[in-house]
Amino acid sequence: MINFPHKPTDKETILKRLDELSNLDLNPRGGRLFAHFYDTDIDELYEVAKEAYLKYIDKTMLNFTVYPSILKLENQVVSMAASLFHGDNSVVGNFTYGGTESIFIAMKSARDYFLKEKGKDVIPEIILPITGHPAFYKSAYLLRMKVKVIPVESSTYKVNVGKVVEAINNKTAVIVGSSPNYPYGSIDDIKSLSDIAIDHKIWLHVDACIGGFILPFLRMLGEDIPKFDFELDGVISLSADLHKYGYVSKGASIILYKSKEYRVHQIYVNASWPGYPLVNTTLLSSRSAGPLAASWAVINYLGIEGYLKLAKKILNARERIIDGLERIGFKILGKPESSIVTFTSEDVNMFLLADYMKKKGWYIQLQPGSKYLGFPPSIHLTISPIHDKLAKEFLKDLSDVSEVVKNLPTPPVKDFIEQLGIHKKSVEELSKELPLLIDALGISGESISGDMAFINMLMHELPPETVEYIFKLIINELFIERS
Repeated sequence: MINFPHKPTDKETILKRLDELSNLDLNPRGGRLFAHFYDTDIDELYEVAKEAYLKYIDKTMLNFTVYPSILKLENQVVSMAASLFHGDNSVVGNFTYGGTESIFIAMKSARDYFLKEKGKDVIPEIILPITGHPAFYKSAYLLRMKVKVIPVESSTYKVNVGKVVEAINNKTAVIVGSSPNYPYGSIDDIKSLSDIAIDHKIWLHVDACIGGFILPFLRMLGEDIPKFDFELDGVISLSADLHKYGYVSKGASIILYKSKEYRVHQIYVNASWPGYPLVNTTLLSSRSAGPLAASWAVINYLGIEGYLKLAKKILNARERIIDGLERIGFKILGKPESSIVTFTSEDVNMFLLADYMKKKGWYIQLQPGSKYLGFPPSIHLTISPIHDKLAKEFLKDLSDVSEVVKNLPTPPVKDFIEQLGIHKKSVEELSKELPLLIDALGISGESISGDMAFINMLMHELPPETVEYIFKLIINELFIERS
């Protein structure tokens, strides 16, 4: 345990300590990350975002009567975003701190709209592709809704539209489509989902969190991007993250609605206490306006011309990377339609590949898949503009590491599972063996020191509900300061 400091610490010491603490962190800039950061390789853009952020860092979005400029900035950012998604003057929305918040308040609005129309004696249901983001499950859990999971087509990883129709009943509050889904970069058939939503008078939400600020520009460049936004009459709400391909500081996202009729259900007002009337347009209350100001600044700094130039670099990088992956012998999963490329192999251990590429300085995101759900392990690449100039180097290292990994023994995960009998044990038994699991996985009070390959393989081999429970216990142990 670390006690609260008694005496002040000087600025130089504080900054030095932060540098020391971040020694093991990967550098978000430089193009060696294929997830979590969207690098434009434009230093001035980074400076513009940072300076705009700092100008508003101390201003709260809680009360726009104190800071009127915040209301203006938010309305302008929302309006500019809506124009990208074929929104007319009736489309409204708000700025949030991330995709999960945008999704949550969209689901909350859809739930309340459904209950208002259909009564309150049922548990509203969300129809969600199996490739849909976990934020929808989290929202359902918190909002007392139920998720009905829909399979995807095996070759395209797009939602099976016929199964969506079969899943609809009088409890269906909202249908979800991804543009694109995160695991494979496939764009669900939003046009068909829109037609279904209209026919059945059901709310349709489009999750464009990762694709929202790249797909419109890819279409402008001539890419065959299907309709996915308010161009379709059945789309009621749409979420899109500015801190992804909007190239804005974390966290910044947008939630949009077809009209005020739907958005009103997300707003919370409380005057039932002696203090000030609490008004929340989104989930969070007090929050810095820094990300909002940075969003406004970056959009204006780049404009459509700037975003098109960056999208062109992504296209170039994507094509070179796909060509290189296929030459090395990897299999591309689905049909890449956006900025995401996902690949797998029967000859190269994906789990070890990710670990060994990290030793080379590259972060490629391992997706464990699931033996129980029928998805193979794969590598997810979120391609950024900077990868246009790094594609050749990346592919060379990937090819070299692949040859090394082919000759490595497979981690004994199956033996580990059998020896401990993890797949056969109850929740209570797993809880008792937590210390053994933590030690075996190389997890300490401050970090995960073991190879991620072993941990990721464990996730692939075990039932999802077992993985969820074990990791809930482990995370509960990990977030404790023991120094």
